[in-house]
Amino acid sequence: MIHLIWSIINLTIVFFFIYLIIGFIKKGKQIFKPQFKIVSILIMLIGVLQIISASNSKKNSNKISITKNYNKQSNIKRKQVILENNLTFDINMQVKYSVDQNDYIPVESNSSLTGFVTGYEWKFKSINTKKLDSNGKAEFIANGILDWNLFGITVYGQNKIFTGIIE
Repeated sequence: MIHLIWSIINLTIVFFFIYLIIGFIKKGKQIFKPQFKIVSILIMLIGVLQIISASNSKKNSNKISITKNYNKQSNIKRKQVILENNLTFDINMQVKYSVDQNDYIPVESNSSLTGFVTGYEWKFKSINTKKLDSNGKAEFIANGILDWNLFGITVYGQNKIFTGIIE
């Protein structure tokens, strides 16, 4: 529930920023009401700075190479695991395996947020996994940071460690 409230707060600030920009264009500085003048100007400045800096920011691919020495001509299988299932979003992980006869070798992994993710950013940091065993299962330990952003600014970085079995 806290994730939903955080996302709603972020959306409210974004809509208020849009209201301020449109109002400033139409009415000028009359849009700033005296009791909210400082907050309104601050939100407007932060919003403009975020728009300017967004073009220069690099995106995190959340892709991790596990094995570099494998037969690139062999078949590829993908396994997906839901690391965390919240009310508003999920953290998913996908592991790519190189299939050499009956040997499944983990090659790379990526992870992402899906769902209503306003105000969050997922940074996939590491994964530790082995080959799939004869039952088609492998244990894993995955690690990442869930950033809680308020209007594009990271307020809190929550370290997440997941353990489980890939089937």
